[in-house]
Amino acid sequence: MHDSYAPVGVQPAHRERVVQLLSVAFANDRISMDQLDERLAAVYRAQSLGELELLLVDPMNPAGSLAMESTVTRIASPAVVPERGVAAAIMGGFQREGPWIVPRHLKVTAIMGGGELDLREARLGPGVTEIEVFTLWGGVEIIVPDGVRVDIVGMAFMGGFTIRGGSATDDPHAPVLRVSGLAVMGGVDVRRKDRGRQGEKRYKQALDRAKKVRDRDGY
Repeated sequence: MHDSYAPVGVQPAHRERVVQLLSVAFANDRISMDQLDERLAAVYRAQSLGELELLLVDPMNPAGSLAMESTVTRIASPAVVPERGVAAAIMGGFQREGPWIVPRHLKVTAIMGGGELDLREARLGPGVTEIEVFTLWGGVEIIVPDGVRVDIVGMAFMGGFTIRGGSATDDPHAPVLRVSGLAVMGGVDVRRKDRGRQGEKRYKQALDRAKKVRDRDGY
């Protein structure tokens, strides 16, 4: 069966989004291997968005959701997203973590200092969020959750822009983080916080099992 026969509203991107959430839950020991396999099979049998949502019910807490337990970016209403924001470290440092709403355009400066932006509990507006970085003899680390695409359009002089995070998702509703700017004798590091070797292995294992189910069922 193919998605062309499914009711309007159930798209491949919706199924892959649920697969990603289930994989994160498995990596974080929220569901067992048997529960993962059962739900992965159901992902590709689902005929409505409601059926897909039921697959994200937390087995340890039926009133909760695996999506809320996972480190996946949550989307904020455009009405509450600030247009601009500033973060700066000059011969010092800054750190932003926990629940917060990322401005649509965030300007970050680090001169002989450093900063960290932790987006794992943050909310991004729909579409593109831009973080513009200038660093001189300093560094900026940006930690991104699963479910967000990352574009790097920055330049470096005797420094570097490094990306080791973000998701290669084709979900048209997934938020996009665009990191731009200039690093002079400094660096900008965009990455997903390491789950640990075991957690990363479980995450990749879950994605591999999902691919086998998808290929078996002809998606």
